[in-house]
Amino acid sequence: MSAVTEPGADRIREAAPETQKPVLDIRNLSIAYRSQGGDVRAVRDVSLALRPGEIVGLAGESGCGKSTLAYGSIRLLRPPAVITGGSVTYHGRRVDPGGVDVLKATAGQLRRLRWREIAIVFQSAMNSLNPVLRVSDQLLDAVGAHLPLAEEQRQARIVDLIEMVGIPRTRLKSYPHELSGGMRQRVMIAMALAAEPEVVIMDEPTTALDVVVQREILSEIFDLKDRLGFSVLFITHDLSLLLEIADRVMIMYAGRIVESGTREQIHKHAAHPYTRGLLTSFPKLRGPRLKLSGIPGSPPDLRGALTGCPFIPRCTFATDVCATVEMALNPVEPEHATACPVVNTARLTQSAPALLEDTASPAATTTTAATAVVLEATALTKTYKIGRKATVDAVGGVNIELRRGTITALVGESGSGKTTVARILAGQERRTTGEILLDGAPIEPASKRGFRAYKGAVQMVFQDPFASLNPLHTVSYHITRALRLHQDRSGAVPTTAELDKVLTQVRLSPPEQFRDAYPHELSGGQRQRVAIARALAAAPRVLLADEPVSMLDVSIRLEMLDLIDQLRRNLNLAVLYITHDIASARYFADEILVMHRGEIVERGPAEQVTQSPSHEYTRLLIASAPDPDAFGHQLPARREDRAMR
Repeated sequence: MSAVTEPGADRIREAAPETQKPVLDIRNLSIAYRSQGGDVRAVRDVSLALRPGEIVGLAGESGCGKSTLAYGSIRLLRPPAVITGGSVTYHGRRVDPGGVDVLKATAGQLRRLRWREIAIVFQSAMNSLNPVLRVSDQLLDAVGAHLPLAEEQRQARIVDLIEMVGIPRTRLKSYPHELSGGMRQRVMIAMALAAEPEVVIMDEPTTALDVVVQREILSEIFDLKDRLGFSVLFITHDLSLLLEIADRVMIMYAGRIVESGTREQIHKHAAHPYTRGLLTSFPKLRGPRLKLSGIPGSPPDLRGALTGCPFIPRCTFATDVCATVEMALNPVEPEHATACPVVNTARLTQSAPALLEDTASPAATTTTAATAVVLEATALTKTYKIGRKATVDAVGGVNIELRRGTITALVGESGSGKTTVARILAGQERRTTGEILLDGAPIEPASKRGFRAYKGAVQMVFQDPFASLNPLHTVSYHITRALRLHQDRSGAVPTTAELDKVLTQVRLSPPEQFRDAYPHELSGGQRQRVAIARALAAAPRVLLADEPVSMLDVSIRLEMLDLIDQLRRNLNLAVLYITHDIASARYFADEILVMHRGEIVERGPAEQVTQSPSHEYTRLLIASAPDPDAFGHQLPARREDRAMR
């Protein structure tokens, strides 16, 4: 298969000569998905060189082509995906000096290449692991398929692997569902390293994990890379994470690399508007609180010619020239290149975000304290029975006050009891002891008597927008049903006009475009807006938002948080925001409650808790949050942090 030279590629190589032959060399790779509506050109003329011992980060929104590029590079894609051009060459120590042409390799060559030379850690460990096989059996399968070892050697090898990733050997007999999310991801890393590959592709390996577990997993990856010497292609939508861990960062948009450079260059001197948009899409824990805007709009349809710059509809710097510009990477400085010939770093820097109003000021604190309490929980506990005798105390003595027109953030890692508290307040779980008061009156949310009235006043938005909407029904059905159920209390008549009013409130405009749409026809952000609209249809006074943005792209998260903030101001809602991300809590909330092992260990104004934490666990959450300014210095896991958990 002939390779077509990418415009500007030679100039990049001249500007940044490589001192080492890449272990994985991708040149001008193009991949399309065949469809009746035309080919979806998911990857277009992408070149990427991964050098020995290097971590290259690949960042971009969902649908930009990151995973397609990675899976296509080792031919793991299934129809309708088709590789339409380019070359992929693997240069490992265990192969011929000329390397392996991956795109021309036979089935036998691919079997020897995959896992033995190039391994993958997939995004969802729960879906990647076989739920009916023990961990030991799955590791034995991986070892036996790629290493010629005797039975005794294979058993010894899986013990070494599981302990290498920080899991006791006793857990080898466990099933995947018996492990935490972090442990499952560690098992996937152990499987990937079973045959000692030279390249490990990590596809969003920490996306579904909380910040503390994420930090531990990344520390493990760093330690293992230093010990074993493999190279890493790290794929994520979280640019703030890559700026800590990667040696080089490549930004991908609409199937193309739009900027490439060292992590310092991308962080300090971003030269493409899309990169700048990603950089201003995540709140920071340090420095002044800035008003962030994210990236408005959506990525383009990748069918058709896509002439000019595909970022034009979302770019505030676009000019007439952009419609015909050649999407070639041009050098900015050694090892730094951008596909935008119009904007430079200086212009992007001038458009810095504005300061946020200081909601932690004494005046704001006084106003918050004087606001009426809508929902209150005192001495709340929840104990689960495990088997006949064993019990688990999920919540112990929690006190919460949700005030009208304010946002309270409940922050903690997975398993801390955050969601259990929300489910009790929403009436989905019965409390063991304690009291819940709505407008000062005691109430039992889970009782049948008065249940609908309480549910109308207290609504919940769930974490997963894909699972919280019935795929068989339209947007109109979901919202109209909620309007009808709560009509007596809200006074809203379930008409098309009322439906359109609710859709407009959550910024789904024009509403006629969304009324008859099914969930699968919407993006993740649009689905979550529909879930919020369904909650608003009940005219609630309290909104319980359980990790409402954790499954969304980083560019969409700010839009969703700003939407909830606007709704609480316009409708005077009391909001409980549940998250493991203390940085977003600082950006978004008036008050932060830190939860650890079922108890509230610290509470106070958001700025006070994040800038002057008093509890050790709060300091751990802050230290675990991605911090691009640290440039990896915080990554090595501290033993005392692990001991505390």
